[in-house]
Amino acid sequence: MNLALVGYGKMGQEIESIALRRGHTVTARFSSASPLPPADSALFASQLIDCFIDFSAASSVPNTIEVCCRLGIPLVEGTTGWQGQKDQLLAKVAALNGTVIHGNNFSIGAQMFFRIVREASMLMDHFPEYDTAVHETHHTKKKDAPSGTAITLANIILENLKRKQSVNTDLNSAPIRPEELNISSTRIGNVFGDHSVLYHSSADEIELVHRAHNRSGFAYGAVIAAERTKEFKGICSFDKLIFNSSITH
Repeated sequence: MNLALVGYGKMGQEIESIALRRGHTVTARFSSASPLPPADSALFASQLIDCFIDFSAASSVPNTIEVCCRLGIPLVEGTTGWQGQKDQLLAKVAALNGTVIHGNNFSIGAQMFFRIVREASMLMDHFPEYDTAVHETHHTKKKDAPSGTAITLANIILENLKRKQSVNTDLNSAPIRPEELNISSTRIGNVFGDHSVLYHSSADEIELVHRAHNRSGFAYGAVIAAERTKEFKGICSFDKLIFNSSITH
């Protein structure tokens, strides 16, 4: 496949490395220094692109989606921090008959972690003595907090643990009420991404943890998603994409 990368920082470079190892070609790279041009740019008339992969900034997602849909080229959208606009932007994708695979986390291990947390929360729904909280740790250059993955975990818990009704991300605002799910964040060093869910009682506690050792898991998932656009058209979340069909390694 001929891939175009939107965002060419460390993540974009890792995606390129894995794409090349899997036999693909990167034909275009866009960044803040070389931004994505409009759909009618002569560049796209001269470049063969099978799929865009975007790991850039949340503020650029609306334009990236617009350009890709206008060009009729699939997009793998891995940027976080834009989920507040997700319904509106995906409605636009549908109106333009575009193809977008989106997700808060493109690590296959993280997607398995989400499934485990869902099952654990369903079990804990029967045992009110266990309180629950989410914590995430990332590197100091991460632009959003809490992370998109932590928000996904919180939504999974809220869906399956009925005594939790809302999310609290600010410990300075007020004491945590029993019906609130606390998400806490730490920014330190070069941590790629640690996420934990704690179920705590006076007798004991259970902690579920996912730790990313490097960027390769996220990059691998993004490239796998791009490969799937050869057979998929429309809008799909990454988790549905990988769990509803077998993964070709």
